[in-house]
Parts: sequence; structure tokens; C-alpha cells
Amino acid sequence: MRGDLVSLEACTDDDFQLIADWSASTVSTYSSGSPQFLSADQLRQAVHQGAMRYLMIATHDGTRVGAVNWGPLAYEGSYTIGSAIGASGLWTQGHGAEANVLLLNYLFHAKNANRVQLTLGLHNRQMVQIIAHGGFTLEGVLRDYFFLDGRYWDAVVCSLLRDEFYALAQTSELGLASDVVPAGEKAEAQRLFLEHLDRTGARYLREVYERR
Repeated sequence: MRGDLVSLEACTDDDFQLIADWSASTVSTYSSGSPQFLSADQLRQAVHQGAMRYLMIATHDGTRVGAVNWGPLAYEGSYTIGSAIGASGLWTQGHGAEANVLLLNYLFHAKNANRVQLTLGLHNRQMVQIIAHGGFTLEGVLRDYFFLDGRYWDAVVCSLLRDEFYALAQTSELGLASDVVPAGEKAEAQRLFLEHLDRTGARYLREVYERR
């Protein structure tokens, strides 16, 4: 999955150590309220158990600059998501925002998601800016959810549903609902299939195909 600034790529063994290092740094303070001292093995175990999935955020020269993650909620097709840019010099350059767009495309447009949920602390200016302009629906406030710098901070829960994602794709310039296979190729494949049905005498299958 490739955008203008970054791509989302599969994690290697070395990448899990990178994520673990970021989790123990200021990066995790912004996303979670405090450092999370997780080992690379613990992260791998979470993936193995299906509790969380990770993709690396990479610039187009291959440099790993962050990660996105998603995990299941109560029902199939419902996910909680998160993201972090590990390179502090890129925090305000749009890399995280584009990575989130790529992740939304993956979940809704490739994995048939119905609901994507995000919980963020009101101490995190970058993430609040993304939500304020990202089309998410604010669902509620979690009082005193994070503890940071000697005081409690509220968090907010936001979500985006499948129909809202596609409505947003029609009106935004974020590159949502980007297709992998061009529309022309799909149309040509269907034309060739119908010609094959006519040529082989299997026209009765047209009813199945034309059921839409």
C-alpha cells in the first residue's frame, strides 16, 4: 500500500524491536499517555494470538519511520486502530495522516470492515488534528483516562462506519477507496467472461452473473 509520502509494509523480525523501542519512548507517551515497556517477543506474541496486527510506515527509500496497528473489537469487521511516527522530526509532516488513510483503505476497501474505532488522549495535538479533519464521528469522552505529566487527561472515542467511509471518499481528496485493479481492467475481464459464456453455450450462467 503506497501513498505520496509513505507505504505500509509487512513487519520483519527487526521491525518488532523498532516498535518495542518506540513504545518505551516519548512516542508512546503521545499515543498511550506513558511509555509501554513491551519486548519484541511480546509484540510478536500479540500478533500470533490475533490480539493486534502491525504494519510498518516506510518512506519511499525504505526507511522505517513508524507503525500502524489494528485489533479486533467484539464482532468480526469491527476494529480499533492506532498509529505512531517514531521519527520525531516527521511528526507534523503528514506522514502519520497519510499512513492512517492507507490503513483505513486497507480495512474498509480490502478487508470488508464495518466499524473502525479510535481512542485518543486530549493531550495529543497531532492526533486531535487528524480526527478533527478526518470525518470520524465523536462518540464520547472517557474522563481521566490517561495520566501524564502529573495529571489526568480525558480521552475521546471516535468511529467511522463503512457507509460513512464511502460517503467521505466521494467528497474528500484524501485518496480514500483507492482501487488496486483499474476499473478498465475489471470491465475487460467481465466482457471476456460473457463472451466465453456465449461461445461455450453456458448462457444460463448469465442469470447468476447478472443477479446484481
